[in-house]
Amino acid sequence: MSEAKAIVHRYVQAVIDGDFETVEGLQHPEVQWWILGVGDINRDSYTASVRDSLLTAEGDRVAYETVSEMTFPGKVYRNVYHNILIIQDGLIIEGREYFDPRAVAENI
Repeated sequence: MSEAKAIVHRYVQAVIDGDFETVEGLQHPEVQWWILGVGDINRDSYTASVRDSLLTAEGDRVAYETVSEMTFPGKVYRNVYHNILIIQDGLIIEGREYFDPRAVAENI
């Protein structure tokens, strides 16, 4: 595995594990994130957007909730996402995401 790929693997695993010390440590101090429909956001806004999550599972169904909050000049976009994943033979076979579309319409 290349060094670049290993870094991204560690980063994604840290987000999954809620290890935000590693999430912070793997980002350059001046990292700039870009999100489709949102545009550029800074390090603090991005990290805060992935910080909060809840996870529960029963059988082959896993549900998780995460909160996204991004600060833009003059406004704050905040939304709660709920996702349900269906697992089959050790792989995700189906995924559904729910969120408040009004928050998107009002802020983006």
